[in-house]
Amino acid sequence: MPSPQSLQWIEPLECAAALEAAGIFGAANWILLYSGVRTSYSGRYSILAFNPLDTIESHDLSLFAAALSNDKTTYENAWFGYLGYGLKDSLETLEHDKPGAFTLPNLVMTRYADIIRFDHDEKTVTVLSGTCTDIAAAPPVQPLPEAGKITSNMSKTSYLANVASLITRIHDGEFYQANLTRKFYGTFAREPHAFSLFRTLCRVTPAAYSAFIKIGDTYVLSSSPEQFMSIDANGTMRARPIKGTMPRFADLKEDEKSRQRLENSEKDRAENLMIVDLMRNDFSRSCIPGSVAAESLFDITSHATVHHLSSTVVGQKISQCSTIDAISHCFPPGSMTGAPKIRAMNACTQLEQLERGIYSGAIGWLGGDGSGELSVVIRTLICRSSNFEFQVGGGIVSDSNPELERLETIDKAKGILIALGITQANLQL
Repeated sequence: MPSPQSLQWIEPLECAAALEAAGIFGAANWILLYSGVRTSYSGRYSILAFNPLDTIESHDLSLFAAALSNDKTTYENAWFGYLGYGLKDSLETLEHDKPGAFTLPNLVMTRYADIIRFDHDEKTVTVLSGTCTDIAAAPPVQPLPEAGKITSNMSKTSYLANVASLITRIHDGEFYQANLTRKFYGTFAREPHAFSLFRTLCRVTPAAYSAFIKIGDTYVLSSSPEQFMSIDANGTMRARPIKGTMPRFADLKEDEKSRQRLENSEKDRAENLMIVDLMRNDFSRSCIPGSVAAESLFDITSHATVHHLSSTVVGQKISQCSTIDAISHCFPPGSMTGAPKIRAMNACTQLEQLERGIYSGAIGWLGGDGSGELSVVIRTLICRSSNFEFQVGGGIVSDSNPELERLETIDKAKGILIALGITQANLQL
C-alpha cells in the first residue's frame, strides 16, 4: 500500500459533512464508523470509507467468507458494512419472518478505495488508502422537517399481551429469556438531509459505536453503545453484551438512585448473567478450551438517556477457525435473542410478525488480517425518502413486569425521539 498521508485534525462528523457537501462521495455508497464516546475498551478511532471498489449483497455469509482475505494488513482488503439479523435463517433452522417495509439484503459489505482514520486520542487524521486534500469547514446541520405520527407493528395492548405470553412460556420451561422487540414507523413532511439527522443523533445520544451507512437510497443511522465482538490479529476475541437498563434523570440525586437501582437489581443481574453464559457458550465453539472467561461482570455504564449493565466475555480463537466462522458461531448477538437461542428467537418471530432487518444484527469492519470490530445494531434509524423506522426491545425473564418492560423500551427510544423532535407520548401505542 502507498505510505499513509496525514491531514490536519478535523472532527470526523465535520470531515464527512464537508466531503459530502463538496460532492466527493457522489451518489455512491459510503460509511462513517464514528466513536462519539471514548471508553476503556473502544472509541479511540473513527473510520470514514468511500469510493466503493466491491460490494457484496447477500442473504448468507458464503460469498463474503470467500472474499475476505486473511493475509493482508488490518485495513488492506478491509470490508465495511452490516450483517443483518436475517442471517440467522442461513445459520440455523428457524421460523422465517415476514418482510417489512424497509426490505434490504441480510448482508451488505463493501471494500472502499478511500479510507480515512481519525485517532481521537492523538488528534491525528490519517489517509490509509486513497488520497485526500485538506478539507473545508463543514456545512451547518440542516433543519429537520416535521415528523408525523408514529405507528407500530404492536399496539400497547398487544405488546403487553405478548410480554405476558412469553412470561408464561418461561414459567413452563420453554426458555429462560426472550428478547422481544417492537418496530415503529413514521413519515417526514419532506425528505430530510440524512447526514444532518445523524449529526443531531450523535449530539443527543453520543455513543462509542455510532455509524452512518449510505446504501443506495437507504440510510442507516446508528448510535449504539454495545459491542458485539472484537477480534485482533492474534485471535483474541471479546464481547461486551448489555442487559439491564434504568433511565437517566436531570436531577443528580434521582439519577444516582436510578443507577443504584440498576446496580442492586437481582432481576437485571440475572438477565445479564444469562446472556454472559450464552456468549461464553457461543465463544467456546471457536476458542481454545479453557480460554473463555468472563473478564468482568455487571459493569455500570451511563449514557445520555439510560444507565446500562454490561459484562465482558473473552476467549482465544483456535487458529484453524476463521474470523467469519467465529462470528457465525455467535450470530445473532445473544443480547438480542434470549436463551436458549433457537427457542427464544422462534418465540419472538411468532409474536413480532415482521422481520427485524438490520436491527439486532451487527455493524462494523473486518480487516484483511482477520481482525475487526462489530457493534450490536440498536438505537438505530433506517431512512428512505421521507419514511423512517426504528425498533426497540428488551429481555423478558420470569419475573418481568409487562408495563415496566414497556417503559424500558420507551427509555431506550428516548434518544431517537429527541433527535426526531418527537415526544414520548407518540409511543403510547
